[in-house]
Amino acid sequence: MKRLFHNGVLVSKYGPRGFHVRIRGKSIKLSPVQEEMAVAWVKKLGTDYVNDSIFVRNFFTDFGKALGIDGKVAREDFDFSEIERFVEQEREKKLSMSKEEKKALAAQRKKIREANKEKHGYAEVDGERVEISNYVVEPSSIFMGRGKHPLRGRWKQGARQSDITLNVSPDSKIPAGDWKEIIWDPSCMWIARWDDKLTGKKKYIWLSETSYIRQKKEIDKFEKANELAKEYNRIKKHIMENLSSENQKRRKIATVCYLIDVLNIRIGDEKDKDEADTVGATTLTKKNIIIKSGNIIEFDFIGKDFVRLKREIRLPDQVVKNIDELISAATSPKSCIFNGVRSENVSLFLDEIAPGMSSKVFRTYHTTEAVTGFLKKADVDKNDSEAQKKHVAKMANLQAAILCNHKRKIPKSWQASLDRKKLRLKLRKVKAKEAVKKLEQKAIEHERKYEEKLKKYQNQLAEREKQGKSVKKLKERIKKLKIKHKERMKKLNERVENRKQRDKAYIEKLKLQIKEQEATRDYNLATSLKSYIDPRVYKKWFEKFGFDWKDYYPKTLQRKFSWIEKDKKEKTIN
Repeated sequence: MKRLFHNGVLVSKYGPRGFHVRIRGKSIKLSPVQEEMAVAWVKKLGTDYVNDSIFVRNFFTDFGKALGIDGKVAREDFDFSEIERFVEQEREKKLSMSKEEKKALAAQRKKIREANKEKHGYAEVDGERVEISNYVVEPSSIFMGRGKHPLRGRWKQGARQSDITLNVSPDSKIPAGDWKEIIWDPSCMWIARWDDKLTGKKKYIWLSETSYIRQKKEIDKFEKANELAKEYNRIKKHIMENLSSENQKRRKIATVCYLIDVLNIRIGDEKDKDEADTVGATTLTKKNIIIKSGNIIEFDFIGKDFVRLKREIRLPDQVVKNIDELISAATSPKSCIFNGVRSENVSLFLDEIAPGMSSKVFRTYHTTEAVTGFLKKADVDKNDSEAQKKHVAKMANLQAAILCNHKRKIPKSWQASLDRKKLRLKLRKVKAKEAVKKLEQKAIEHERKYEEKLKKYQNQLAEREKQGKSVKKLKERIKKLKIKHKERMKKLNERVENRKQRDKAYIEKLKLQIKEQEATRDYNLATSLKSYIDPRVYKKWFEKFGFDWKDYYPKTLQRKFSWIEKDKKEKTIN
């Protein structure tokens, strides 16, 4: 970048209402920060979070400190009745609003959002107007975390203007505000940053993923994976050769690389400070590994986002030998067996064969390969329904999620949602049969009435001919009756066939949705689709079967990957 200008970021502020709480029977008026904490807690009542002892303990420890209370405090020490009444009244007020009131409120909020976005939601990069991904600084809140996060329930104080550093080029107008610092870093794509007051890690607000500068980075990532595909055999050979190196550190590095490759796991040491209990390849400990007979090794550890990985895999003799030696040398169950190996060592090792290669590329490469392989083998035809094509694409996406171990907590509504779909399917099948039967009965009834009318006309015709009277008009009437009957029967048959086709398509779609929901029960497909699968693979596959890739990708990802439409020199993904 040569020039970057923006109006700063939007820092939300809590509007205090002067609430009180009772602490061990004594009423205390809360400061704005204390009140914000108390309201956040009350809004969690009725959820599973307040039944989590660690969540509760962490919150009240921080709340006690905010109140200046010496010693331990417990949930039972507090009475939040005043705030609970207010929250309940606000909830009831919202529920009792008329459609017109809700519509007016929504319009008002939309107007405010649009005004804020116009002021803070765009930056000027080298003369081009670029969207900012999220211009609102995260407000104060109770930290939720994922899984059994040790900090869950802690108070996460939001950043103020005085905590935030802005990235603005020196020839631009400085945004108004009491900012911590104004710097210029043309090599970075962030516009604002600050230190998280709970975890201490850096937080950033970035240029939108639709900006050319971020899309270029995205393209580079997938091109690096393509480069790995070309060099994969040479890299694999390099790893295998160094598994038996006389240099112990090289043996360690090669073993780490082998595990990253076959287990598709992260490097391990590139993690946040608050993720001390999470494990990757370089941070595997003695307790995470069990060597079984037949060169089978069981890995069991908590990875990023506190997702557990438990997997058994058969490994080559040399890999097992290396791991066995490292485990034997470990002084305690919690000792890292690859002590001294870090991500930079791995990158330098890979750089010997493929300059610029890092361990991160393996996940992108393997994930894209898994999707490509699944799509190639999929039994699908150009004439198949859109639902069938989407289903195949989703099942390919599932292979990527499984490979990356993108497990999720099963949603509470999962079973109820599945049961509703199954009931809908059952009812639709019954309704479909009844509808077709009704139309067929209508056709039979029409045929009966036609036969009766035709017979009547034919009798009249015979009588008139017998009497020597003119039959010209009667013959024309009979002719019209036959034509009208033929047209009516054709329409009825078409209605029957159309109804059958509609029901068949709906039932097929519903069956696929049920199958997908059952298959993806505890997997999150969004992460691999967003971050690991090269979108050009899906685009090419969909085009082959006359389908638009945008009908599979959500709108946010369509914008993120809009570069695949712009690239006229799109490379073929084998």
